[in-house]
Amino acid sequence: MRLTLVADNSTSPNWGCRATSFALREVLSTRHEIVGSIDRDLLKAPLTVGGRLPVGLHEQLVRRLRRPRVGRVPVLGKLAFGAIDAGGQYFPPSHDIETDAELLWDLRENSAKAQRLIAEIAPCDAIVVNGEGEMIFSTPARDSLLQTLAICALARRMGKGIFWINGMISLDPASAFNLATRDAAQQALKGAKIAVRDPRSLALARDILPGMVSASFPDALFTWSPFYRRNAALSYDASRLIPAFDRTATSRPKCTDEPYIALSGSSQSAKNQKQAAESYTQLAQALTSLGLPVLLVETCVGDVFLRDVARRTGLPRLGVNAPIMAGAAVMANARAFVSGRWHPGIMAALGGTPSVFMSSNSHKTAALQDMLGYPAAHEYSAFPSSADIDRIVAGTKVLLAQGADRRQQIAAVAAERAEEAWHMLQVLD
Repeated sequence: MRLTLVADNSTSPNWGCRATSFALREVLSTRHEIVGSIDRDLLKAPLTVGGRLPVGLHEQLVRRLRRPRVGRVPVLGKLAFGAIDAGGQYFPPSHDIETDAELLWDLRENSAKAQRLIAEIAPCDAIVVNGEGEMIFSTPARDSLLQTLAICALARRMGKGIFWINGMISLDPASAFNLATRDAAQQALKGAKIAVRDPRSLALARDILPGMVSASFPDALFTWSPFYRRNAALSYDASRLIPAFDRTATSRPKCTDEPYIALSGSSQSAKNQKQAAESYTQLAQALTSLGLPVLLVETCVGDVFLRDVARRTGLPRLGVNAPIMAGAAVMANARAFVSGRWHPGIMAALGGTPSVFMSSNSHKTAALQDMLGYPAAHEYSAFPSSADIDRIVAGTKVLLAQGADRRQQIAAVAAERAEEAWHMLQVLD
């Protein structure tokens, strides 16, 4: 079957987006031909039609300035919005998914975004949405989720099949369940084949999207298990990191000459960079008491607060633009990982690295612990208090003491999830 991959995040700086997109492409390409790709930049691009301003210029102004926080600036906000609207038309995403899809079709000769979307969908038999963490029913609604649903409705209008895989379905722990978004998803995905990436998502889907989700298959990133599993039984050696950094623009952190602990943020901590920097400075300093170097790892642009942590503590940092195979090797070979990130947590597990998890914008880190066989899923605050930090350090110490036996156990479970992940291809049969 000829496929167009929607939400192809392989060009994103986010490590997880890149890694799972690469892995999903590999899985799909074993049986199907990928003939189109709608990346994150195109998916999230504003739908605009130029007027007094050229289409490209108007689109850039909408991207940069037509944002809620700009609109709230006294006087200047209204002036900015007025100038943008005078320069062309902007059509924000809405819960009326069918109307938004019709608009994309109707604007195919006048909107750069509509033209590009249709050009990518036209040659395929079906679209495959790389669901990742998109389907969170938060309030307010995620624009990118509404935009993805509109693309699904557009594809159906063009006579294409629709598959939604490799993602979760979750509520937002910090906001109310958005019923309007749920209703929009039910409408847009009518007749689609949907599979999720974890059992918690499947249980929730059966409750809020009855009859729509067929099964759960582990994230495509688990299929990278063969690259790292054998390391779990071996004592640490930096030789396993060196090839991943060879002749790249990123230098291997000197601290990885010896065993180390990796520390990164979470989607929740990313929402308050100042508070996160304060909390993580204390956490990073406390983790150094365990006697191993602590490496700060920016796995996403939301982790940029770690740059402040690095300046305050003098600890080494690996930036978000590191090659993805270098990042995965760092995760898989760390002696312990402290984080609230889903995909980096998988990367760690592939090599047997045990993790202490913090909360996120969904149920994902709890779900990952379930899937990896952790005795009891527990999430610490994304802005850990002093008491949380004490418990995180104590938990990390326990994991370090469990040594190779624990690492082999985690890597073995991750390998089982890898075998199961390949079965997501059944959804497309």
